[in-house]
Amino acid sequence: MIRRALLLWALAVTAAATAQGPPSQATRPEARALFVFNQSLYFGSFSRPRALAYDREHHELWVADAGARRIGVHRPDGTELYSFSSTERLQDPVRLAVAPGGGIAVVEGSRRQVRLFDYRGDDRGEVKLAELGEHPVIGAIAYDARGQLYVADNHSGQIFVYQAGGKLKFQFGSQGSDDGQFLAICAIAIGDDGKIYVADQRALAAQVFDEQGNFLRGWGKHEMGAQNFSLPSGIAVDSRGRIIMTDELRHQVKVFSGDGKLLTVFGGTGDELGQLAYPTDVAVDENGRIYVAERITARVQVFELYDVAAQ
Repeated sequence: MIRRALLLWALAVTAAATAQGPPSQATRPEARALFVFNQSLYFGSFSRPRALAYDREHHELWVADAGARRIGVHRPDGTELYSFSSTERLQDPVRLAVAPGGGIAVVEGSRRQVRLFDYRGDDRGEVKLAELGEHPVIGAIAYDARGQLYVADNHSGQIFVYQAGGKLKFQFGSQGSDDGQFLAICAIAIGDDGKIYVADQRALAAQVFDEQGNFLRGWGKHEMGAQNFSLPSGIAVDSRGRIIMTDELRHQVKVFSGDGKLLTVFGGTGDELGQLAYPTDVAVDENGRIYVAERITARVQVFELYDVAAQ
């Protein structure tokens, strides 16, 4: 009877394990370089690409080429659909954000204002930014899914959030290097969950806030160490909630989990496929492809992440 009972117990355990499937194996992401594009259909080669913005609605990538004073819209494969240039209005475009309706918001090198352009490059004028102050230093801009505009002002150390109609909704932050404070914001990204992700070149490198601007977590000191930074330059969030950041001086892209754990680092200085030379911005599409603008090699490089078994 005892032997029969043990046999039945062993069969039951085996059946339960089979029903649950094999034990899951931990994975980590690695990056592979797919291709490079460094040509503009209408204007020739890129000169000095500085900023990127991906339009998920239309599946298009916008590229600001500061050296050529132009902005182009591209398919994910790099094919340019259209470019526009303006010696008067595009002196040095350094930040982009896709505006509701498919237009583009632009911050120029003076960092004093945000201008809107439609899809064909027609100037729609300066965006009215109430309560921003007379002498702002705009470090970054972003739109969320509701059409709200986020404007980082490095003069006051604050981020201003404007409703779709232009009314100021709220603002948060202050000058300083503590949690929730800013010194030199260079990029903002809004996650699918509404969380606000901020990259700063002098204060805590990465900070995460909830939809009301309450500080949740931060990481990345400006010192040695793989998880740290020399000069953050761009930030993006993929559909899996991973935070992707460029480090311009280390010629790297760093990928973090939502709680700030370093998952992988790729790049390294050079001009070969997979290497980077002064990456200035990063964007990610709905399929997880990562687009990186490089200032020195004057190109946009495309990567993808894939999972490998953790060691």
